[in-house]
Amino acid sequence: MAARLCVPRFIAEFTYHPRPGSVFIARNTGTKYVLLEIIGINYVLLVQLLHTQNRNTFDLIYRACYYTYDWIDNDSFLPSGYATVKFIRPGKEVPRSMEAGNSIPNSNIINVKKWVIQKFQGAFCVALPYMSEGSLRYILSIRFNNGLPEDCIAIALKQALLGLFDLHDLGLIHKCFSARNIYVNFKQTPISKVEIKLGFAATIYDSELESPISVSHQTELGADPTITILPKYPGGHPNLELRELYKWAAARECVEDQNQAQSPYDDACTVHSNIWLVGVAALELAYGNLRISSREDFEAMIKKIKRLRRLPDKLEDVLEEINVEEGKGKGKMKKAVVYFNDKLKYVKGKRKFSKEFEELVLDCLSSKESKRPSVGDLLQRPFFLYAKNLQCFQRRVLYAKNPMPNC
Repeated sequence: MAARLCVPRFIAEFTYHPRPGSVFIARNTGTKYVLLEIIGINYVLLVQLLHTQNRNTFDLIYRACYYTYDWIDNDSFLPSGYATVKFIRPGKEVPRSMEAGNSIPNSNIINVKKWVIQKFQGAFCVALPYMSEGSLRYILSIRFNNGLPEDCIAIALKQALLGLFDLHDLGLIHKCFSARNIYVNFKQTPISKVEIKLGFAATIYDSELESPISVSHQTELGADPTITILPKYPGGHPNLELRELYKWAAARECVEDQNQAQSPYDDACTVHSNIWLVGVAALELAYGNLRISSREDFEAMIKKIKRLRRLPDKLEDVLEEINVEEGKGKGKMKKAVVYFNDKLKYVKGKRKFSKEFEELVLDCLSSKESKRPSVGDLLQRPFFLYAKNLQCFQRRVLYAKNPMPNC
């Protein structure tokens, strides 16, 4: 049985874990929010809460239905709509989200719809637009383990880049651009419609099942249920956490600045480092995951891809080849001969990815900051200019019947 990471009682009082079914009423508008189910988590560094040793805990994210004041007066049984309810603690991400919401309210950025619908422990919960399908990383984890079709990568990344363009135009840096922060919503009524938007600052959260959640109900009368996170790999796993991908796969200048100046990662982020993360996100969408065991292996993988000037069919092949070159595996000479023969077939074989997509990834992952394209330059490339519409994403991703074998 998988070990559970429970939240101790002395910590639970500092975290946001209300029961589904709880009702909140916004003071200013009278809108009623009813928490329906847990749909995600938001990690919190415990030292921020207790001023003690560094330790991660989490707040819960909920799908909620809401009833506006005039809707309640009409005695309607159906809700006015649905929202994502997230608990937000005071910090620098709050004013960044407020600035984005005030300056670019109708962009491809997820903005807070309603601030402060309930206060708790000096912080507050907010209502975000409900993104029904979760993040792209969540979609990859449940349906597309081997990556999205390339035309769907173009559709999704284009929508996210439109949001990133607005942020850069406003002078804001995203800091953690990845598949984790790109969310999908599918509205079926009154007209079928797909939305793909970029989470930013305070509106970012982990979709459910990126870290599986368990709710165990207590037998004692009046006792709250215990919320736990089940590890994806109970026996331990050698790979780096995807949740921290934006840090361990960050541009080299961010890592070096952080190490030399001993400054926080956030202070080392720039517009150019955002573009690097666009390239990393493209790799994740293309392969379904980035199963990397160390920063050194990640850098070696990027160097090999640049040297070949071509993306491999599977990242695992490149990583295994790196292990052979470094002498990490058994039968080094035998494996080297096999890989040499495979490489001959690989060069002559049919490309899995288009040349336009490969050039996009390589340019974003340029080691020189000045050579990385801007978001505006990326959006002018044929890969995005001729991207298909959102209905194609709906048909090929959301309606896909048996997606994994085809990717």
